[in-house]
Amino acid sequence: MNRPRRQSGPHSGRCPNSCGFAGFTLLETLVVLAVLGTLIVGLTQGLHWGVQAWDRQRRALDAMAELDATDRTLRSLIEQMEPGQRVDMPDITGTDRTLRFTTRLPAPAKLRERRSEVMLLVDREHRLLLRWAPSPHVEPLVRVPPADTVLLDGVDHIQISYKSPALAAHWEADWQSPVPPLLVRIRIAFAPNDPRHWPDFVATPKRELAGD
Repeated sequence: MNRPRRQSGPHSGRCPNSCGFAGFTLLETLVVLAVLGTLIVGLTQGLHWGVQAWDRQRRALDAMAELDATDRTLRSLIEQMEPGQRVDMPDITGTDRTLRFTTRLPAPAKLRERRSEVMLLVDREHRLLLRWAPSPHVEPLVRVPPADTVLLDGVDHIQISYKSPALAAHWEADWQSPVPPLLVRIRIAFAPNDPRHWPDFVATPKRELAGD
């Protein structure tokens, strides 16, 4: 009995296509897409959290810089508070919410500081204002209207107190005198939900008039 001969040639011994590598199946492709989607979502959330953290840090640094600038401005103004003199008597009028006095405002380089009458107050828009107008030694022919400079936003109120040079003096909520107090203390209160915190500010007026 004759058996059929096995064919020989270049195509002999090959497995059908189902035995070899036929690419990804639909299930495998879906799994890969699901993994990639999870990775993308994780990276996006991480980037979002990173941006939020950076934004919070930037706002905190900006708030600290703003408070520091306000602190330096108030300290400079109060330390240069002028007492009254015989010809020109700039009385110092202070309550627990406002303070009016004569001082010197900073001026650009190579220019003299400007002698001005200033007032510290918080307006209805919750802004800490410096209201000022030039105060020359000679009465001007035309009065210059006061200008407002915003020192700090978002202030609920300020509480100002004064200490006299008398021995065993206590902090007072009112000051009406041509003589500057020994110390001026300012407490700035922000809204309850405001994260900013301002420690009590204390400055010492010079209590003597510098020559011009």
